[in-house]
Amino acid sequence: MNFTTKTENQVEFEEIKQIKSGEISEYLVKIVFKEKASPSKYTISWEEPQIDMLGFWSSKCVTQYNLTPDWWPRKEESRTASGMPLITIYSGSGKNRLSVALSDPSSPSAISAGVVEENGALIIKIDLFSKICSSINEYEAIIRIDRREVPFCQAIKDARDWWSTLGYDPMYVPASAKLPMYSTWYSFHQKTIPDEILYECKIAKEYGMDTVIVDDGWQTDDNRRGYAFCGDWEVCENKIPDMKKFVDDVHALGMKFMIWFSVPFVGVESKIYDKFKGMYLYMRKNACASVLDPRFKEVRDYLTNIYASSVQKYGWDGLKLDFIDSFELSDEESSRDFEKMDTVSVEEGLQLLLSETMEKLKKINPEIMIEFRQSYIGPAISKYGNIFRVGDCPADPINNRVGSLSLRLTSDTTAVHSDMIMWNNNDTNESVLYQLLGTMFAVPQISVRFDSITSDHKKLLKSYLSFWREHSDVILNGELKVYDPDASFSLAKSKKDGECVAVLYRGVVEKIENDVLEYVFNATGKNDIYIESEENRTYEIYDIFGEKYATGKIASGVNKIP
Repeated sequence: MNFTTKTENQVEFEEIKQIKSGEISEYLVKIVFKEKASPSKYTISWEEPQIDMLGFWSSKCVTQYNLTPDWWPRKEESRTASGMPLITIYSGSGKNRLSVALSDPSSPSAISAGVVEENGALIIKIDLFSKICSSINEYEAIIRIDRREVPFCQAIKDARDWWSTLGYDPMYVPASAKLPMYSTWYSFHQKTIPDEILYECKIAKEYGMDTVIVDDGWQTDDNRRGYAFCGDWEVCENKIPDMKKFVDDVHALGMKFMIWFSVPFVGVESKIYDKFKGMYLYMRKNACASVLDPRFKEVRDYLTNIYASSVQKYGWDGLKLDFIDSFELSDEESSRDFEKMDTVSVEEGLQLLLSETMEKLKKINPEIMIEFRQSYIGPAISKYGNIFRVGDCPADPINNRVGSLSLRLTSDTTAVHSDMIMWNNNDTNESVLYQLLGTMFAVPQISVRFDSITSDHKKLLKSYLSFWREHSDVILNGELKVYDPDASFSLAKSKKDGECVAVLYRGVVEKIENDVLEYVFNATGKNDIYIESEENRTYEIYDIFGEKYATGKIASGVNKIP
């Protein structure tokens, strides 16, 4: 390997030494600086022949996976609060051609790949210290390069397993985190009305949802969206006169209760806004709120005490901690009072905030559920949250599908949840089922008003959730395989103990195995699917409500089934 390095740092010693060879090779990067300082960007680059390399996957890709020129490369930027240092280049047949990972998922870095026009090669770059870091004398990390010809999804999962061997173990996941949930966000937005939410919860519980997440709105009279009134985190008694009774009423239904916080935001209309002047990272004018700086102990103490005291007081079973990826530096950095900080690194400040929060919460409730949302879903942050949810994509089954499947590949044992599933109340039954099938391989979160959707929608949802719960062990804990990321995943399937659940999203052929009971869902939008079998089999066809209406036989080979 011919590595090239580039930096503005005053370096006394630098070395990139191979420590493992073979199809998976590892290189130890060691840098010693002439003096202790916050390092500027340090770039390591090399070229790879672009042979049978057709697509680029990273945790932040949504529906575009094409390779791009080196003057506009595909890039995965990562830090504790966002993403992970991993990219995978794959072939037209979906095989791994090159996966590059960095052992350090906490420090700000970026891995990119771009096509060199002059010679048809890919230039791979790893930028270390891509944002301000704490002062250091030296730095070590391992670059892992995987060239095995295995399915691209296997290369991704193996990289995540590698991080686990380095000590990045996920937070404990209670059983309740892997059961369907009801969310109030799309169904209520900020109009938090306990009696109406309880009505929805009664039906949600009957349909198979075991937790309600009460989202934004519980802390303010203002229903205009935005975050101007965040920060005090006092229950708005005009909306919720008795929060403890509200929680107890939900518990009486046999459901758990989670609640939302926008962790970094302090709104300009909050009572405490002036208290933290000089301790904000930047102002988000469109949100009418500023972002707290976790490098100050006073900031961390304020937030952790609110979370712990509120969980203790009201009996909440979990917290939805939102906007953690907003903890980042800005042009206002020069105005910070560094002498009053614990660290100059925002990533270290965030880790202190989360570790202190988890320490307090686990003492109150060892089964506490903590939801994080894309893009803060990497190995460094997984020990602080046990639910990773797809980023907001209302009524968008494609992004929900891509997001949930990508999260499944990278999240180890952490519970992966869909974005809240919603639909137009007058939509077709088939379109509603398409929303649900897009998230088959994630824990479903539902956010509709049951008094508004049609009776068919209710029947369909109840049937779907019944199937999902019955087969959740296979769906969540089986061997997951996904295909064709450039087609937003044409097929996904999970197999365990002689049972398989598969969803066809495009008109591809699903090959079923002998001695495996397989459930195949048609989400192609077409009336026919194609099944390949090695032997003669019988099959049953069910309608969208889960009711059997036909049987048939297939022969060895490829069969067209209506």
